[in-house]
Amino acid sequence: MIRFRALLVAVVIVTGCNEPAQTELFADVPELGRVPTPESIPVIDHERMDGGRLTNTDFEGKVSIVNFWATWCGPCIVEIPEFVALQEEWKDRPLQFVGVSLDEEGFDAVRPFAEDFMMQYPQILDPKAALGEGFGGVYALPVTFVVGPEGQILAGHAGLFPLKDYLPDIERLVEDIENS
Repeated sequence: MIRFRALLVAVVIVTGCNEPAQTELFADVPELGRVPTPESIPVIDHERMDGGRLTNTDFEGKVSIVNFWATWCGPCIVEIPEFVALQEEWKDRPLQFVGVSLDEEGFDAVRPFAEDFMMQYPQILDPKAALGEGFGGVYALPVTFVVGPEGQILAGHAGLFPLKDYLPDIERLVEDIENS
């Protein structure tokens, strides 16, 4: 009995003195749909639909959700309203959605769609999926990537993006930036 108490006291002392370990990012996200990714985003310098340019510096200091999509993609149409709502809700926080359209017709096809869906976040084109290759490959739509504040690709997901599964860790990342 004395050994058990001594062991219990030792365990309490050792574990009680350590901060609780944070779980690995996105550990609770189901594996279905997860895709392998390179460590960081490729060089980005693309014209935005609003006439400006999207470059790597636009990703610094915030969490970015990069969504490869197209106007003709049914699942894309389903998930975009959720992205629009979160971007609006968190507009004053370090979170930025970025839409990457694979529409071959260019901004002529994307602009009316983006207006109808009130996509108030940056939109760029990648009709030949060259930028998608830099993210590890975009072989179906939609494909969504979570990018950290230093350009590191933290997660990739093919298919409908289960935002509710990713959101707790996205919020943790955003809060870390806000508190730094």
